[in-house]
Amino acid sequence: MTSFIGHLLPAAALGLFAAIPFGPIGLMCVQRTLAFGIRFGIASGMGAATAHGMFSSLAVVSGTALTQVTLALHTPLRITGGIVLVLMGLRTILVSTDTANGSTCGDPTCGDLFSAYTSTLLIAAANPMTILPYLGVTSALETGKPLIIGCALATPIGVMLGSASWYLFLALSTNTMFRSLQKAALDWFNKLTGVLLIALGASLCARIV
Repeated sequence: MTSFIGHLLPAAALGLFAAIPFGPIGLMCVQRTLAFGIRFGIASGMGAATAHGMFSSLAVVSGTALTQVTLALHTPLRITGGIVLVLMGLRTILVSTDTANGSTCGDPTCGDLFSAYTSTLLIAAANPMTILPYLGVTSALETGKPLIIGCALATPIGVMLGSASWYLFLALSTNTMFRSLQKAALDWFNKLTGVLLIALGASLCARIV
């Protein structure tokens, strides 16, 4: 148990620091928390945390294979991630904020929580930037000097917990500070978020080498 925790804590720190830089996922987490309520913000963050856990797990079991696959799929991943972000941006601009702050979360429509989860999971998985921190883990394995890898189970669990803790904090703090925003302000923020997502998606596609 002591060994498990010893590997879990550094992995959680890695997941936390990998999630903190504010990008498309953080932006979507904030936007969905404001527009549809905290459940949607948390579900969005958990999708990204799952992607982080998946990549860390691949780093543990695949070694240099992860680096090779990433390099081989660099361009298609970039194109896919860019297109998805553009589509999500367009959808965000057009979506209504009538259900802001989760007013319908007692209804069956909250099945859309799964959609919020899977959309950020796919975006994070298709974004090459998500993979980069875990290529460092792969390098550590190959040099024979593992930094946090010693327990294959503890690493992905720790990474997911660390990443999830950041997105949970982001959703909770957004809900606490901005839940009283009026619909006009929410609509304005929705459109701004959509424009930023489209710009980020276009940037991903434009940086193909």
